[in-house]
Amino acid sequence: MKRWFNLSDPKPWDRPRRKGRIDPNEYMADGGDRQGTPNYARGSRHNQIGMTIMWTYYVIVIFMIIRLIVVLNS
Repeated sequence: MKRWFNLSDPKPWDRPRRKGRIDPNEYMADGGDRQGTPNYARGSRHNQIGMTIMWTYYVIVIFMIIRLIVVLNS
């Protein structure tokens, strides 16, 4: 990773701004912007199972928080 600031300067943030675009080679590895073909299908079985697990987790956490409040207040 390149140094964005010269740390030996007393105020490296006061350096003059660079004009124009930043070369992507300065902040991205080669091939970092290459995208593969997504294999996501809306409403697929994989998505439905994942959403079911996620909402089950949310419900369990909510019930645990409610139970904690009840136990601490009793």
